[in-house]
Amino acid sequence: MSTSDVRNIDSLQRLRGGILGLSDSWEKTLQEIRISIHRADQYFTDEVPRYWRQQTERAERELTEAKDDLQAKQSAARAEDRVSALEAQKRVARAKARLDLCRDRQRTSKALGIEIRHQCDEMLGPLADMNEHSDNLLPAAASRLSSLLESLHKYADSSGLAAMPTSGPAESHRDTPPPSSSDQSDATA
Repeated sequence: MSTSDVRNIDSLQRLRGGILGLSDSWEKTLQEIRISIHRADQYFTDEVPRYWRQQTERAERELTEAKDDLQAKQSAARAEDRVSALEAQKRVARAKARLDLCRDRQRTSKALGIEIRHQCDEMLGPLADMNEHSDNLLPAAASRLSSLLESLHKYADSSGLAAMPTSGPAESHRDTPPPSSSDQSDATA
C-alpha cells in the first residue's frame, strides 16, 4: 500500500471543487463548440448552395430576358433601332458572364459543403471523447476524491490531528470549543 503525506485536507477539498468546476466548464464549452460546428455545417451545406442555386436561376431568367430583348431589337426594320441593339448585346454578354459565375460558384459551394461536412464530422469524434471526460471521468474522479476525503476526515478525527486543517485558518482549530459567554466578557473588559 502506498503512503502519502497529507498536510491540508482543505486543499484536497478545493481540488475536488476545481475538478467539478472543470467538468461543468468543459461541458458548457463543448456544447458551444458543437453548436458552432452545427452552424458551420448547416451554413456551408445548406445555405450557401441554396443561395447560389437561387442566383443561378435568377441569372438564367436574366439571360433569357436579355436574349429576348436582343432578338426583338435585331428584328427591327429601322436602322436607328439597331444602334440600341448594341446595348442589348452587352446586356446578353453580362448575363452570360453572370450565369457562368453563378454556375461555377454553385459547383464550388457543393464541393465546399461536402468538405466542410467531412471536417465537421472529423471534429465531432474528439469532442465526444472530451464529452466523456466532462460527463463521466471527471465527476468519477471527484467522487473518488470525496470518498478519500471522508477517510481522511475520519482518520484525522480518530487521531486527533489538529495539524491537518479542513478549511481556512479560522477553522483550523475545529476541535476547539467555541468561547463561552464568560470568556467573551473577559475579552471585552
